[in-house]
Amino acid sequence: MSLGLFRLDDRVAIVTGGGTGIGKAIALAFAEAGAHVVVGSRKIEHLEPVAQAIRERSRRSLALVVDVRNVNQVEQLVERTVAEFGKIDILVNNAGASFLAPVEGITPNGWNTVVGINLTGVFLCSKAAGPHMIKQQRGVIINIASIAGEHGSVLMAPYAAAKAGVMNFTKTLALAWARHGIRVNAIAPGPILTEGFEGVLGMSGGEGKEISRRVAESVAMGRWGRPEEVAYPALLLASDASSYMTGTTIFVDGGPSPRH
Repeated sequence: MSLGLFRLDDRVAIVTGGGTGIGKAIALAFAEAGAHVVVGSRKIEHLEPVAQAIRERSRRSLALVVDVRNVNQVEQLVERTVAEFGKIDILVNNAGASFLAPVEGITPNGWNTVVGINLTGVFLCSKAAGPHMIKQQRGVIINIASIAGEHGSVLMAPYAAAKAGVMNFTKTLALAWARHGIRVNAIAPGPILTEGFEGVLGMSGGEGKEISRRVAESVAMGRWGRPEEVAYPALLLASDASSYMTGTTIFVDGGPSPRH
């Protein structure tokens, strides 16, 4: 076996939500493996340092503002990438957002916002990148789901529903585009210590520490995961090492609690 199968030399990747957390870790891992990486999110101040870090690894990079719910912005992201690099080899649909609320306290606008970012955004980005991948008869799409899509979440119902949709859409798209040489897989992380997760759970102060402790106890390994521990499976899925994998979801969750 050649470890060269894990290389991404001169491939072109788009990573949405690429300015922080899991997206940042994936973007940097891809650059280390040889890819040129376009990072997109709603906040340019998060993107520019990542793009610079990619360039420092002797790879090319663009930092582009995009709201994945906006069709025009998504299409501009893809078209700018193709204009700059000539192709798209890998798309990572990582952009996500959520908030804590019981089901009875969720407004229609709150529901639509979360579903729009976490599910509709996956559809729009895949639809925009798809024709370019179909034309070249080659491509990889990686969707970042969540264990909430499998188990549900009492306080993040729209997020859990959206992530379940992502996992199903992953299977559907894999079936639809396999004949074009496009592989579509997903990763479902468990508790990963990112800026976004800390913000959702309000993990500052004593109460935050207690929440963090209880979450860690719900994991068999007894700890939170790190963003790079999601980036490594993403590298596998992006590379030729997973050439016979499509339509699957890899769970990166530290294992279920022994109490379960």
